[in-house]
Amino acid sequence: MVAQEFGGQPHQWQFSRADLLARSWLESLDLAWQPDPRRNPQNPDHYPGATGSDWTNAIADAFDSIRSEIEQLQMLMQDDRDRYMAEIIEQADGSGGYITSFIDTSEARRPWTMELINCGYAIGNIAYFYYKQQFRRVRPSTLCPGLAPPFGPPAHPSFTSGHSFIGHFIALLLLEIPALRQRYGLFAAPYKGSPGNAIDPCLPVTVTISLANPAVVQGNVALNAGDPVFFQTTAGGALPAPIAPGTTYYVIPTGTAGAFQISSSPPNPNTTPTPVSTLGSTQSGVQTLVRNPLAGRREIDSPLLWLAGRIAKNRERLGVHYPSDSSGSRHIAAGIWRALLHDSTPSRIYCSTLNSVLAHATAEWPTKWT
Repeated sequence: MVAQEFGGQPHQWQFSRADLLARSWLESLDLAWQPDPRRNPQNPDHYPGATGSDWTNAIADAFDSIRSEIEQLQMLMQDDRDRYMAEIIEQADGSGGYITSFIDTSEARRPWTMELINCGYAIGNIAYFYYKQQFRRVRPSTLCPGLAPPFGPPAHPSFTSGHSFIGHFIALLLLEIPALRQRYGLFAAPYKGSPGNAIDPCLPVTVTISLANPAVVQGNVALNAGDPVFFQTTAGGALPAPIAPGTTYYVIPTGTAGAFQISSSPPNPNTTPTPVSTLGSTQSGVQTLVRNPLAGRREIDSPLLWLAGRIAKNRERLGVHYPSDSSGSRHIAAGIWRALLHDSTPSRIYCSTLNSVLAHATAEWPTKWT
């Protein structure tokens, strides 16, 4: 039933490459391996002024990204694969059992919790296979036969990763249960014995963007240096140039709460970020900042989400998908989770069966703290 309800609303979750980026369901680095087709002047929907050299450079950049990821996978094969093989085999077709063992539950003890996990699989299998068909990324061993695993690789495309998507999506569903959130939610460092916190759904926030050099963004949002952010505007509105919707920007703190600058380049410890300038530009409409609930690629300080990341990493150790498959799947899973359970706008995905199962599962877990 939950699969029918979710699958019956394709317009709410089946998006193009550009829409996924604009909605923060993906980040630019997730798709660095794929040249942006709009940079191809032969594409009817190409960017204004796109040239053949733009497309040639885009292909070269994508190849560099793929080669870098292949080299990462080669190192994981040499250093990790053999040591983690028993765990990898256990997780290959048994990630659900791995998760239920981690939270210490079973069908007999908490049947509705198991049903919630089944709902995660039902939704996830539809979602990630749709995007596999859309992106059709070849497996790493197709490009580097030396990465071929001792079993497989799977015959379906690499991006998005089913294991990464399912692991993160089920973790997010389970963390909707207060008792599990207390035990396995977000913990701030240093740990002081307090219960875990909820995952921020990162709903869009209205911001103001100054027309200055450098531009300063102000809004009621707490961000860290290097956090990826996206910007949107209302219909008919315009963001100040060169800021564009569907483009990832990275936070540069200013030292003032709620105010920050942005850079178009990912954080690099060896260089000082260059802030974006909007001096001389114009803007109209209402500007909003959009983030992904599981933005970035760094480890998340939640035991349950750490487990999801470990399942994804083990697929990299096995050599069957790329690091960007892990992160991209994590981001799409978070976007769908937000649309299902934390969105009250027209972009919401209605799934009453999921809400009912979640309510029953919550009742199975007593809370440790009040």
